[in-house]
Amino acid sequence: MTLTACPPQRTQKRARNRIGAIGVVLGLVLIASGVPAAAHEDIVGSEPPSGTAVDGSITEVSIEFGTPISDDIEMSLWAPGEDNLIEDTTTTRTSETTAKIEFDQPEEEGLYIVRYLTTAALDGHFLVGAVSFVYGSGGADSSSVPWLLFALPMIAILAVGTAFSYRLHKKQTAAQG
Repeated sequence: MTLTACPPQRTQKRARNRIGAIGVVLGLVLIASGVPAAAHEDIVGSEPPSGTAVDGSITEVSIEFGTPISDDIEMSLWAPGEDNLIEDTTTTRTSETTAKIEFDQPEEEGLYIVRYLTTAALDGHFLVGAVSFVYGSGGADSSSVPWLLFALPMIAILAVGTAFSYRLHKKQTAAQG
């Protein structure tokens, strides 16, 4: 029996295929390990509903979670501007799935953000996120517009870059084999 060596192109192709297969398996393992954490929604809703404008009096925000929560819950209120944490607040778990934050009537108009951090009582999964409301007659929040103006061109640039990268890869592959 005689052994013949494989051409270098076949060996390189096999190595790339093995690396690709390992990458796919690792990706599936990472996705599968996140499935139990995604088994429940973080929140079902809030009062006032997230993103709404509030013209009248407001001294509390309640959040209803999609699963029973632990007794240990942290909620914080952030006023308009950067790093404007409102310190004088009280957080209470009001039911198995609901918590609220109480605060003094806001004086400044603008976007307020309520951040929350707790764990699901059933599986210990972290529940982290935020809801927001706009206080005052300023109307709905338009802060997402600058992000859209940034995101849309970036998506186009990434698509063009991906197309050029794919074409270059095809040319290099054709030149090698």
